[in-house]
Amino acid sequence: MMERLQKILSRAGVASRRAAEELIAQGRVSVNGETVQELGTKADASKDAIRVDDRRIKPTVESVYLLLNKPKGVVSTRSDPEGRTTVMDLVPRVPGLYPVGRLDYATEGLIILTNDGAFAERVAHPRYEVERRYHAKVKGTPSPETLLRARRGLVIEGERLAVDGARVIEPAENSWVEVRLHEGKHHEVRRLLQALGHPVEKLKRVGLGMLSAANLNVGEFRSLTPREVTSFLRGRGNTRSDKFATPSPAPFRPRTGPRPDAAPNSASGSTSTSTSMRTGSAPVLGKSLSRSGLGVTRSGAAASRRPESATRRRRPRQGP
Repeated sequence: MMERLQKILSRAGVASRRAAEELIAQGRVSVNGETVQELGTKADASKDAIRVDDRRIKPTVESVYLLLNKPKGVVSTRSDPEGRTTVMDLVPRVPGLYPVGRLDYATEGLIILTNDGAFAERVAHPRYEVERRYHAKVKGTPSPETLLRARRGLVIEGERLAVDGARVIEPAENSWVEVRLHEGKHHEVRRLLQALGHPVEKLKRVGLGMLSAANLNVGEFRSLTPREVTSFLRGRGNTRSDKFATPSPAPFRPRTGPRPDAAPNSASGSTSTSTSMRTGSAPVLGKSLSRSGLGVTRSGAAASRRPESATRRRRPRQGP
């Protein structure tokens, strides 16, 4: 089946579609020995020899989606020149499988591995606002003012760092803090909390979009369910929780003192009010305006006047 090259490379786990287009434009992709630089070129992955940097791309038939609870001291890359343990050593060997995003060497927590480039872009790109939730053990207890500064953001080394939300979940001499953000910059949580005077001693990612680390021990992995995969692809249930948070309603406060449109106590006023209570209509208060959800209605004599535009105009008779 003929498909666009960037789609074949994305499904094979080489890169996302946008990154695959850059590879093609740079002349790093060849089909049957001929370099291809024109976007939109199609090929058949089952028949054509597709290479990236002289490396043959093997067609991937089945897409794989794994969720790993990465231990501390494991590198989140496909290979490590220093020979350290990588996330690939903790999951089955699947053609084209690679980790989506990165977790620091000293950070544990959730990371997705897949061979579906389009899915990986949905998870990793900041424009889709997939929320990352971290639990950080910090020195001291951050004050509410400090957490507010973290949400407003700080400029550190020429780069603005900010979180979507932060709260203390276990105050102590070394407190646990929950941090939520949707754009994973390099060492963002550690750098930000360090600048706020609360260095991070331990850090783990406990949530990734709709996914959580519940029932998944450190070092274990599981396959994503079809519902979870569909949720990421359609952007449902994986966006920032603070973006769609329902604001709490304002507390009810009974009105004190006279109403601003209340008429002075008089015989006519009391009669009008009592009549309106019996009939269920609003009282008529001179020439005041009674507002409703449908608009503004004039009361009193002005209510009987018909606007000029509503007056029926008769055509003059022509002829006998």
